[in-house]
Amino acid sequence: MKLTDYIIVIPARFDSKRLSGKALVDISGKTLIEHVFLAASKSQASEIIIATDSEKIKKVTQNLDAKTVITRANHSSGTDRIAEVAEIENWKADQIIVNLQGDCPLMPPENIDQVASLLFKNPDAGIATLATKIIDPEEINDPNVVKVDFDPEGIALSFRRVIRDPSDYETCLWRHIGIYAYTARTLKIFSQHSKTKLEIEAKLEQLRAFDMDMKIIIEEAVITPGPDVDNEKDLNVVRSIFDNI
Repeated sequence: MKLTDYIIVIPARFDSKRLSGKALVDISGKTLIEHVFLAASKSQASEIIIATDSEKIKKVTQNLDAKTVITRANHSSGTDRIAEVAEIENWKADQIIVNLQGDCPLMPPENIDQVASLLFKNPDAGIATLATKIIDPEEINDPNVVKVDFDPEGIALSFRRVIRDPSDYETCLWRHIGIYAYTARTLKIFSQHSKTKLEIEAKLEQLRAFDMDMKIIIEEAVITPGPDVDNEKDLNVVRSIFDNI
């Protein structure tokens, strides 16, 4: 398998809890989903698929000449939505898939290629993902910033929102970036497993992988990405960035 054989799937639901119709909000004359697709199109991926539950989103993405797959509306996560696409597309078990979330318009294409390459180089891992160093001290106590700790070989040791023991500051100074690569085999196994207690309590899907004894491999992102669009405040920040590009 060559690195360029990997596939990007962008999960994009319409009914976002914090920002209604988020995928179709306008940012400098383009919708959010358009910006994410354009970022993906600069990567080396062999194919880009948008997975959505909305005909409104599909109408926009079809104008981009982007392959769009309509999925069920009852998925609780983007991972589950991508798992349905993998089933529809009938991909081979070793097919590498990158989950580029639909609210990441400022994800550098270099990072997308990087996470795919990381899994390609570590076939024994179940999941590959990225992290950046925490620079702003306020992020340490921000529960919206997911902290990750990993060993010298890049194997994830923990994911958490809150650091309660001050001594942990010395070892957990990495911010997790929500981009993942997995094989179709791993994706199927992961999505068919029920949510675990730790996952539910922390609201962190990654913890299910820990409970399933899956190896998660991590690297520092080659480029620190810009902010995601999670709420109205984020949207205004991202609009300001695009207005000045």
